[in-house]
Amino acid sequence: MLRHAALVALVACSDPGPSTLGDPLDDPQVPPRGSADVTAWISDGHYLAWGCESAPHAGRPPSPHGRNRICSNDALLASTGDGPYPVGAAAVKEIYDGDRISIHAVYRKVVDGEGGDTWYWFEGTADDVIANGEGDGTCVGCHAQAPRDFVFTPGIE
Repeated sequence: MLRHAALVALVACSDPGPSTLGDPLDDPQVPPRGSADVTAWISDGHYLAWGCESAPHAGRPPSPHGRNRICSNDALLASTGDGPYPVGAAAVKEIYDGDRISIHAVYRKVVDGEGGDTWYWFEGTADDVIANGEGDGTCVGCHAQAPRDFVFTPGIE
């Protein structure tokens, strides 16, 4: 099992996925897919108008991300209860190195249903892509442990 997990992580890291998938770049509530598009969207600061945690904090177990702050869009915040999140629900995690943001992680529900492949996952920077794609094993492995539909932090804390 450990060998399989290492292989999945290696494959996910060796293929950065598409740089663009043609999603709109100016929708402040929905991050685009593709490494070039999502990093440009992040740089434009669209997610900063979302509901954001007040300050960075230590990563919550089992997070490997360390100190971070999460911002959730309206669709994620409005979805309460059980079951899958609606298409368009999304969050951006700022991951810190000291007092500066070093990378971002993004997840966005792209199709109805359950499973890690119903989400688009991105982690990295414009120059260093760690995860980028639907069902990306780099993210899905940990997020499968979340209490609801691959999301650990559904709201502002």
